[in-house]
Amino acid sequence: MPEKAAHVILVPGAWMGGWIWEPTVQWLRARDIDAEMMTLRGLEPGRSGADIARVSLEDHVQQLVDVIEQTRADKVILVSHSYSGVVVAAAADRLGSQVSGIIHIGAFLPVDAHALLDNWGSTDDERAQEKADIEAAGNLWLAPTREMLDYVDDLTDADRDYLASKFTAHPGRTVLDAAHLSSPVEEQPATYVALSLKYAPAVAKSATTWQRRSLASGHWPMVSAFDETAALIEEEIRRYGS
Repeated sequence: MPEKAAHVILVPGAWMGGWIWEPTVQWLRARDIDAEMMTLRGLEPGRSGADIARVSLEDHVQQLVDVIEQTRADKVILVSHSYSGVVVAAAADRLGSQVSGIIHIGAFLPVDAHALLDNWGSTDDERAQEKADIEAAGNLWLAPTREMLDYVDDLTDADRDYLASKFTAHPGRTVLDAAHLSSPVEEQPATYVALSLKYAPAVAKSATTWQRRSLASGHWPMVSAFDETAALIEEEIRRYGS
């Protein structure tokens, strides 16, 4: 009897809901891959700033663990982007062998007892300023404005308009809270997809068992390089045994 295919969950990064992955999920389903996207707590449309600000990193990690457990799948493959690399890796740490593969797309990766913003920017001053901006905004990590997106060269004007119209403020606590892992993230079964305009964390370079891929893209490859991104994700899903 053939082994049952893995269930695939795509998790959005900061400022976005499941909508960012919906076209990719449709593309995967058309190729008989059992995939779904999710929206992390606080990123649903219409949430008040106070509601968003109350959400913690633990809320997001436990939400993903709950979603995975509710699928009752024997094995899952997780796809992260940017911020959600921290959530996905922390959830995988708790679930162990049920997670048969992780595909990190230009993602931040957690380090035990450290917050995402501990590794933000290139200087201590940049990190301090980012934290101060979050606190000044009422514990909200504010989304890029439409004007800021003009500096992302691989987006079209239509892409920029679309993203700016959909972005929402992100829970600031989630990037200020320390992650907690029982084992180093490099022990997880993972593929790291580096983006040409974004750094790859040191662990993604040093993890000897990880697959390494790349996309010629800015920060939102599922928008600006859709076909290439969807095809790469499908290849990695099938390699992990869907």
